[in-house]
Amino acid sequence: MADREKAVLMVLEQGESYGSVARELQTCPRLVSRWVNAYKLHGINGLSLKRSGCYSGDFKLRLIQEMQERGLSLSQVSVQYRIAISALSGWRRLYDHYGASALLEKKPRGRPPKMKKTNFKSEGNPLDYEKLLKENERLRIENDYLKKVRALIQKKEIQKRGRKPKPSKN
Repeated sequence: MADREKAVLMVLEQGESYGSVARELQTCPRLVSRWVNAYKLHGINGLSLKRSGCYSGDFKLRLIQEMQERGLSLSQVSVQYRIAISALSGWRRLYDHYGASALLEKKPRGRPPKMKKTNFKSEGNPLDYEKLLKENERLRIENDYLKKVRALIQKKEIQKRGRKPKPSKN
């Protein structure tokens, strides 16, 4: 913000050109011009964009229609409403390709979840959930029993062959 203010004052008070100020600040003259116009229109607050980021579909549509009716550029609308050119450009592209309905629809923000979260307790009959828990426990016990039986059989086979059994890892 300090560089922007410095650039604007160099142009307005010292009479320097956009090009010379841009070279000194290592930026482009068009950007310096945009800062000066924003400063003239909004004062010091014009040098920063609004941080709202959430605009209604009606507002977006009104801006795009105003741009078309009055023949305004993205830069002019950006300065007037203190909205980033990239946002305005995206809105205009949506409007041109898909019409006004694309600006009016509400899209969810952020990355969509990979899996839908389901709460088994809230879905269906709570008795079904209890039944599933009991079946799960029964299957675990059965699985443990079969593992022990298999280990005993292996131990007996090894003893029949006359070798010592290896210690189990369980």
